Amino acid sequence: MSAPLEKHELDYIKDETPEPINEQHHENKRSEGDAELANAPWQYKLIALTTALLLPVGSHFSASALSAMKKQIKANLLIDNTRYGVIASSVSIINTIFPIVGGIFIDMFGSVWGTLIVNILVIVGSLLTALAAKYTSFPLMIVGRVVFGIGSGLIVTMQESLLSKWFRTQHLALAIGMQLSISRLATFLGTLVANPIAKATGDWVWSFWLSFIICGFSIGMNLVYALVVKRLRGNVVTKDELVKLKVKKTFNWRSVLKFPVYFWHIALIEFIFAAVWSSFQTISTEFVQKHFGGSDSLAGYQASASQVVPIVATPLLGLFMDSFGHRVVILLISAIFLILSTILLGWTYVSPVVGMVFYSISLAFGPISMITSIGMILPSDYIGTGLGIYKSSNNVGTTILDIIVGVVQDNTAGQAYTGVMILFLILSCIGFGLISFLWLTQRIYLKGLLEMGRKKRTERMKELNDREIALAHQGLDSYTGTLQSVLGYVYVGLFVVCLLVAWVLFFVYAANGNVSA
Repeated sequence: MSAPLEKHELDYIKDETPEPINEQHHENKRSEGDAELANAPWQYKLIALTTALLLPVGSHFSASALSAMKKQIKANLLIDNTRYGVIASSVSIINTIFPIVGGIFIDMFGSVWGTLIVNILVIVGSLLTALAAKYTSFPLMIVGRVVFGIGSGLIVTMQESLLSKWFRTQHLALAIGMQLSISRLATFLGTLVANPIAKATGDWVWSFWLSFIICGFSIGMNLVYALVVKRLRGNVVTKDELVKLKVKKTFNWRSVLKFPVYFWHIALIEFIFAAVWSSFQTISTEFVQKHFGGSDSLAGYQASASQVVPIVATPLLGLFMDSFGHRVVILLISAIFLILSTILLGWTYVSPVVGMVFYSISLAFGPISMITSIGMILPSDYIGTGLGIYKSSNNVGTTILDIIVGVVQDNTAGQAYTGVMILFLILSCIGFGLISFLWLTQRIYLKGLLEMGRKKRTERMKELNDREIALAHQGLDSYTGTLQSVLGYVYVGLFVVCLLVAWVLFFVYAANGNVSA
């Protein structure tokens, strides 16, 4: 049914680094450039892996440090939980759109220097955030987080694309697992050290200055990566890239309407689960302090446990899925642990570390399952676009839930988190039901593709990949011959409605939220 729409797992994210251009070969197919990096000497691969993994470290650290400083931000900026939700959603609101734009750009052109541009946006946004904290300006902090959000949303998409370029022939799942691991490590450290830094320096603003410094480190790694690629390929210059732009295909936006129902199903699961994961991370430090007691620093230490498991588990999960499959089962396990975590944290007084570790297991098992599944459903020509929509659904859900969480908490007696945890539990259970349905439907219509082990999966994806290459050689779109369904309009329409709801909520509460602390 949907076989023509799928893609070899090792090609699941469209590459973005430019292939070498010369007078004899710039018209050649894109895979020649892919082969050059995929077959590069291991010394180059090691440097590329190290630098690519560090590209978004500053972004992740800065985002988590701000979450850990929720109490200080509210006290110093004289804002309530709803307006803090606006600050938190400032990053996600802008990335309801930009990942899609970036994904389409990657599919059409690609860019090795794009990572440098977006990292500059990250550091500028981090600087504005620090200045907003120093001068206690709520509007400036909103501006800073929006600028930061543009860069932070695009850098992860580009990072995954770079990794797929270098490791598309082997070890890609491991590379993506390491990417998720490093991201969680940076988030863990941001949550862990923000309050101790503020306490040690006697100035709460220093947590934001440290974020700014680490963003500078990421730019340094970005420059090293660019130099490595240039040295490996020889002359990769602006003129060559301009030639490349001229020979690129035209993006057929109507093909988005042909994306299979399984893609939109996974996007819906991401919409719900990413909202719960991200929104809980935003309030975790204050939640632990309110519900379990203790100092801000102790609460930060306990909340940081929510990032521990992905640091270790995601590379191992990548190896496991490469060998045995079981993506949907792993996603179900993620849902179960999220439900258990919510119950333990919301309705018991068992050490918060236990609930946070359960949350951490959910965070480790969920994203890697969905990302690799998407790569098996969409053709390579549209992986960048699909990944952009996937990440956009993440940010749409997060934006909506961040603000709803603030409203619910502000309207709960004593600003407790009782209503918020009930909301998290309901959403987690809905997500579990959706994943169970995905497990059933992919067994019926995809013949268990998402659960297949290495041998069967590789054989099937090789056949589908060859079919896509044959279409490309004829100058045909990957979705040539696929009928456009009315359901495509329904899925895209629902996505746009959710997008508009996120923007309306953001601007309504940014402009009219109660500012009493």
